[in-house]
Amino acid sequence: MSNRVVKVTRQNWGQRVSNSFGGLVFGLVLIPAAMAALWYGEGIQDLSKIASKAVQVEATQPNAASEGAFISVTGTLGTNAQLGDAPYLVDGDYVSIERVVEMYAWKEKSDSSTTEDAVGGGSTTTTTYTYSKEWSQNPAQSSSFEEPGGHENPAKVLEDATITADYATIDSFELNPQSIQLPEGNKITPEPVELPNGYVQTGSYIFSSESAATQPLVGDIRISYVVLPVGKTVTAFGAKQGSAIVSTTVENEKFFRMFGGSHAEALETMHGEYVLTIWLFRVLGTFAIFMGLQLIVQPLARILGVIGILGKAVEGVTGFINAFIALIMGTTIIIVSQIAHNIFLLITVLVLVGGGVYLYLRRRNNGSSNAKSVPAESTQANDDGVDTSPPSMT
Repeated sequence: MSNRVVKVTRQNWGQRVSNSFGGLVFGLVLIPAAMAALWYGEGIQDLSKIASKAVQVEATQPNAASEGAFISVTGTLGTNAQLGDAPYLVDGDYVSIERVVEMYAWKEKSDSSTTEDAVGGGSTTTTTYTYSKEWSQNPAQSSSFEEPGGHENPAKVLEDATITADYATIDSFELNPQSIQLPEGNKITPEPVELPNGYVQTGSYIFSSESAATQPLVGDIRISYVVLPVGKTVTAFGAKQGSAIVSTTVENEKFFRMFGGSHAEALETMHGEYVLTIWLFRVLGTFAIFMGLQLIVQPLARILGVIGILGKAVEGVTGFINAFIALIMGTTIIIVSQIAHNIFLLITVLVLVGGGVYLYLRRRNNGSSNAKSVPAESTQANDDGVDTSPPSMT
């Protein structure tokens, strides 16, 4: 069994040209899809701005706000439940428990390099597959490996799981933790418990065998836990319903979410999520436009690649041009989308554009009227007494 496999593939000029036309079709689909994603991304709302409009209510005074109001409550998280995960984790004061199961498994990594012929347009691709073992929460299916023989991954004998209490409180307020979006928990070291036969605990992990902790074999598993404990300071957003916090919709956005920390920290977290999301759309959308343009012009480079240096020159030049075009297109779509998604900005731009067009047309009309109203010269006779008539013939 080898943990390193090298595969060499060969494509002639005709195959490369033919494949490039398939890429062209994909590029024609990719560009409008990327443009639509850019447009959509700019329309994503900053939830922190909506959340800032919530009425901040003292967690010990559930009647301090009107019924149905959009509220924000900061206080101490609690529950009357005892959650555990027998036989691995004893019951404790947790609002939620996440069981994380990892298996020691084979992982495939591939690296490819392509060499183009100097003349003829063909290419040779060398792909090196390397296999290593590591702990993985989602081990790969061995059937997808280039060389599955000797790199078989068995099925996980235990799956991940999330256990959540059906009741929780924030001081005097009640809520359903199974329907609200909870904050991230903390990784813990499980309390000692009588584990299944063969299982051992080392630090924050529970291993399927004693040897798995130091010399694991493929198929061994380790278990860890991330919990949301009671006593944690949290901030929840939702609608007031008696002494309960329930889901609500504000400005077409569903709000029923809990954050660790204060009201201000919750707003900061939401704004950070917004900034990250919108920049992912911007960067990936613009890059997708660039890739689409590259795929569209690729057939030309492949055809001219019959002379290797000429094909590379075309790829280099078109790559630079396409990068510039993609940047311009992406920036333009982002700006136009920002205007379109902001009604006040849209009205302002329309007023400015309308005013500019009106002034331009007015000036042009005034100029035309002035040109047509130039007075004709008078044909009055000279009155200085000089006889300008032609001489008499008599």
